[in-house]
Amino acid sequence: MRRALLTATALIAGCGDGLSPREEAQRDARDIARVEQVNRGPVIPIVPEPILYPDIEKNDLYGTSCAFVAQGGGLGAVALAMRERGYMKLDGKLVRFSADSGSAELPFGARHKYDGKKFAFEIQLADQEGRQSGAEAVNYTGRLTVRDERGNIVYDKAGEVQCGS
Repeated sequence: MRRALLTATALIAGCGDGLSPREEAQRDARDIARVEQVNRGPVIPIVPEPILYPDIEKNDLYGTSCAFVAQGGGLGAVALAMRERGYMKLDGKLVRFSADSGSAELPFGARHKYDGKKFAFEIQLADQEGRQSGAEAVNYTGRLTVRDERGNIVYDKAGEVQCGS
């Protein structure tokens, strides 16, 4: 009985569905991607709030940094990238992130990536030249991407990155 079951299983597996090895690999990759997406769960977007001067003063966030302002953001920076720490304001609270010291360095010692407990963010510069915007500041066109703990993108905006002291 056992031998008959194993033989039947081997015959069914050997029949195939007429796919070439390349097509089979593509189908498998597609199926794996679908399962991974389902396992990640729903994407819940976030709305970062501007980090205003009272936040900077209260938390002593002075010094060199790169600040991201979303296009049309108006009120101020929604992410602040410093040498060792990064900050975002979510749900009225300032959230601290650790700089990923293995990531690329931005101007003035800031980093490309910052990791937190629930989220991680990346600041990318679209241009390396920048435009002088004061005695100690340079503006760049850039992008802020925030991911949740499952790797889902929960915020992704183009804007201006101002680096300086």
